[in-house]
Amino acid sequence: MGRALVGVWLVVGVLLWPVLCVVVWIHPRLRSHAGERLGFFAPEVDPGALWIHAASLGEGRIVAALAPALAAAHPDLEVLRTCTSPTARTAPTPLATCCAPVDSLPSVLAWLDRVRPRALVLVEAELWPALLAGCRWRGIPVVRLAPRSGPGTARLRALPGLAAALGAGLPAVTPSSDLKALAPPPPARFAWRGDALLGACTHEGEEAALLDAWATLTPPPLLILAPREPSRVHAVAKLLGARGVRWARRSAIGEVVGADVQVVLLDKVGELAGLYGGARAAFVGGTFLPAVGGHSPAEGLAAGCPLVRGPEVAANAAAWAAAAADIAATPSALAGAVAAALTRPRSAPAAAGAVLTSVVAELAPWIATAVPPERPLRPWLAPFAGVWLLLAALRPARLRRAPIPVVAVGGLTAGGSGKTPVSAWLVERLPGAAVVARGYGRRRGGEVRTCGGASELGDELAMLARRGLPVVSSPDRFAGVAAAARGGARLAVLDDAFQARAVARDLDIVVLDARWPDGGGPIPVGTRRGLRSGLRRADVIWSHHGPPPEWARLHARDDALWVESVLEPVAWRFRGERLPLGALPARPVAALAGIARPSGFFRLLRRMGLPVAATRVFQDHHAFGWRDLQAIEAWKDDYVVVVTEKDAARLPEGLSLWALEVAVRITAGERELVDRLEGFGYRCPG
Repeated sequence: MGRALVGVWLVVGVLLWPVLCVVVWIHPRLRSHAGERLGFFAPEVDPGALWIHAASLGEGRIVAALAPALAAAHPDLEVLRTCTSPTARTAPTPLATCCAPVDSLPSVLAWLDRVRPRALVLVEAELWPALLAGCRWRGIPVVRLAPRSGPGTARLRALPGLAAALGAGLPAVTPSSDLKALAPPPPARFAWRGDALLGACTHEGEEAALLDAWATLTPPPLLILAPREPSRVHAVAKLLGARGVRWARRSAIGEVVGADVQVVLLDKVGELAGLYGGARAAFVGGTFLPAVGGHSPAEGLAAGCPLVRGPEVAANAAAWAAAAADIAATPSALAGAVAAALTRPRSAPAAAGAVLTSVVAELAPWIATAVPPERPLRPWLAPFAGVWLLLAALRPARLRRAPIPVVAVGGLTAGGSGKTPVSAWLVERLPGAAVVARGYGRRRGGEVRTCGGASELGDELAMLARRGLPVVSSPDRFAGVAAAARGGARLAVLDDAFQARAVARDLDIVVLDARWPDGGGPIPVGTRRGLRSGLRRADVIWSHHGPPPEWARLHARDDALWVESVLEPVAWRFRGERLPLGALPARPVAALAGIARPSGFFRLLRRMGLPVAATRVFQDHHAFGWRDLQAIEAWKDDYVVVVTEKDAARLPEGLSLWALEVAVRITAGERELVDRLEGFGYRCPG
């Protein structure tokens, strides 16, 4: 019965997917991150990340506890956290975070093919039929962490056998203690005088009961109310107004609560966990509601805060069993329980080290799994790909010999393979060389240009010009090479020119990104511009971020030279000055990227140990408008704003932006490459 229901769920999800798309785009709670939920936008991670799905803020504390231990044991491992709650999506976290795809196979499979995680860790109670089926079909292993029967499985219990069918055969890691209680509590973001009573994750009816209990206390402490759902803030505000108490919204009080305020209504997401450390006692909501079964006491336990609860704790029974809480059997008994909790001393937080180390060790087999292979991104467009490939193959070549030697740098894919850093590496090592390119994004005009900003040269050439490298921008590549020769260049490096058929070249270099070597298939299925067999024209095949795929070696010539490299940060550029990496101010970082593969940039920042608190992605070669500039200016009050060098070339130089300069470091094939280059009569330094 359970398997049949799973099949029905999958079929109905496919049939109703267009309707689901419309619902997500118009639903007020879902539309803010609709692209992520429908699988249209990939999160900011590279293939091979460990995917941890933690639906809400509470489950997110498990990820917060586990992340440092994972980083210590596996420093090269990237972790992606997904959620379903909008509040969890916007809460600050050092991890890459996005919304999980809705449980329909079109969204799930599209999402998996873009992200390609090595494994999925389901935290606590999340089981979704399409998600599990998609992982099984894509060969992505799934493991449950701290599994329990709670609100996350309530929707499944109404269908006989569905929960059992989904959970059958799934391995589980069960910690010896509640991981939520091991997450380090964040600091409070506002302060108050005297004692405070915290009402955490409250539901309808519980705020009124807590206000009744609080009114019996002499003297009454400051009461902080934190409704479980932000959408209920208005209803709680009306309740406070009707009670006649002196209250204020958190957003209106700044950093210190005024002496005249009796009740604070928490209307900011992500601050609740930090309040347990300063509260004298806390009531945990949902514990008077059988349908909820009580929210977790983990945040209070982590801070050592005395806790109060009602009788309903089925959703977190094990965690509450370990908590010495004062229990109110009924709402009318809440006053006595609160009074007792206010007199109890704080407890010591639980020790985390051994438990977290054990959990990471148990997850090791899934962390060690291979990265899923690249798959077509839009397979339904495969019939049109044949037309594109035919046109690309029939395009005539009219190669003209330039007056100076020419090295062409290009790629099989339309963007994101790292061609421009390779061009920069060559020009920096070949005396008298200049970069020649069409100048993507430059203003109209067919003339040759050798100076100016992004609007005159194109953003990539403007970026190289800011480094002091000689550049030539020309829609006619042959004219650009001729202009470079007249200007004294003794060699031209054609950037993004593997498919260009107007200039004869002395050396053809094809650049691949080993993470996306095929670009998800040929255009329009993916971003590959031509046939894989085009690699036979390459003299050098240059692979970033790992060895090239096996199919590349099958299509390449026997005498092709193979080079492998990585991109590394080397300096910051700030207001025209080149500064060392350690010069970045010690503040939270907001990063923006308008490049083909923004995930690599964000991952690089995190690997540098920077506290990336906010990110924003733009289209490749995005033209920044005044609204974008206003948003960047607003960020500067709270963050250090970090951009790519390519984005900085399209932004005004006067902005307080830190542009990260990256450079190529060759890990294999450098000596052979230098020998080949010296065949042009150059002596490469170093």
